Amino acid sequence: MVFQLHLKLDSLTRYFNAMVKTEPFKVIDLFAGPGGLGEGFSSLLNSSNQRAFKIALSIEKDTEAHKTLELRSFFRHFPAGCAPEEYYAYLKKEISKEDLFAKYSKYAMAAKEEAWCAELGKVPQDDVTKKINGVLGGVKKWALIGGPPCQAYSLVGRSRMRGQNPDGFEKDHRHFLYKEYLKIIAEHQPPVFVMENVKGILSSTIDGGKVFTQILKDLRAPAQAFSRNAHFAECARYRIYSLVVSVDGTSHTNGSDYVIRSENFGIPQARHRVILLGVREELNAEYHLLRNDQL
Repeated sequence: MVFQLHLKLDSLTRYFNAMVKTEPFKVIDLFAGPGGLGEGFSSLLNSSNQRAFKIALSIEKDTEAHKTLELRSFFRHFPAGCAPEEYYAYLKKEISKEDLFAKYSKYAMAAKEEAWCAELGKVPQDDVTKKINGVLGGVKKWALIGGPPCQAYSLVGRSRMRGQNPDGFEKDHRHFLYKEYLKIIAEHQPPVFVMENVKGILSSTIDGGKVFTQILKDLRAPAQAFSRNAHFAECARYRIYSLVVSVDGTSHTNGSDYVIRSENFGIPQARHRVILLGVREELNAEYHLLRNDQL
């Protein structure tokens, strides 16, 4: 996952007009898994050799993945290149995590605040809102990232689930977890967002309709995907861009144009992912496609 961010971060910083020299841009990471997408953002350094982006909050339900999020958050709270020797001693199993966190309790507490073990869609929405508002602290320039669970979209997952329980597959709630991502866009209106998923999402269908087409429609006008009595009924609209093909950000629906093929950018693996870059319409941001020489 890290490679995906190296492909896009330069363009994202341009949307904010200049590279950060003091305070990094805050990032909210949803459905974070073990944090690959966030690692990519966090790895970019500005001209002062400081991190240009800071993960302010990552949300993940899996307890094992959450442990990784917490540990990597702890690592990132130290200046770039200045992690303590004890961190590496823990990785070598020479000391315990408890000993590591006890010695650097300030950083451990910050990591525990940043990495939230919670299941979107089940934890009360008010709690999610409070958490996000708390970590953003009123800042206007920030980014939302993440990818809803892909088991219901991947070709292997769909084949297995349909074979075992065809009726259950159509009702699988994971088809619609992207709406938890959508709720946060509608309520908090980030200037930009990056949504990632497997290529299988392009051919996934529910009740005969293409899931990807509906997702694009909803991401362009988040509030319209919910009932009129929702408290975020008034919301900005977004242009949805591809990072590899020039597209009309307001209406383009050719799913293959949103696929990033890693081997085309010098990555030694054939990993293909759908990457959607959303930008609030009123920002009129300059737009740049990825190039091989950006690596």
